[in-house]
Amino acid sequence: PIIGTDELEALYKQLDALTGKDTLILAGSIPSSLPSDMYELIIERLQHKNIRIVVDATKDLLTKVLPYKPFLIKPNNHELSEIFDIMIDSKEKAVVYAKELQKKGAQNVIVSMAGEGAVFVGSDGSVFTSEAPHGVVKNSVGAGDSMVAGFLAGYLAKGDYAEAFKMGLCTGSASAFSDQLATREEVEQVRRSHIFDF
Repeated sequence: PIIGTDELEALYKQLDALTGKDTLILAGSIPSSLPSDMYELIIERLQHKNIRIVVDATKDLLTKVLPYKPFLIKPNNHELSEIFDIMIDSKEKAVVYAKELQKKGAQNVIVSMAGEGAVFVGSDGSVFTSEAPHGVVKNSVGAGDSMVAGFLAGYLAKGDYAEAFKMGLCTGSASAFSDQLATREEVEQVRRSHIFDF
């Protein structure tokens, strides 16, 4: 889509209304009609508001926001491989390079690895890894977004990274196992059936 000045101003008006109690998720690609540093411009504009910011985007869109210390980023293992120009094919490697992203500014990092599960590296030094819950993948579109949503739901409910990561993994998986985005009931069903070892 072509995003004009008026639409951009309308977006900024919405963003300016956010407060420190809000969470802003910047996810996916941006239209070519917008500046390539759009995510940076948004975060820079909101920096003084102490808003919790989550970024789920590819290469440059993601790496350029790291100096602004986003609360959470969620690359998948392929995107992480692309950032560091190295094959990330194990959870152990994913943890190592997630920590590199922390050194560059990210507070918390989830690396999703599709059927292999995911890893989490937290600002408190915590590291969690998990296999993927078992199920039949019907539609993986939206699974990554669902993982972010589940993580935030878990974190906002309990303020606990372990709980947030469990909810994120189960929500992403439940959406992959569903024809649509997962319902709360489907997420809870996956949560009951999956055994975490942390």
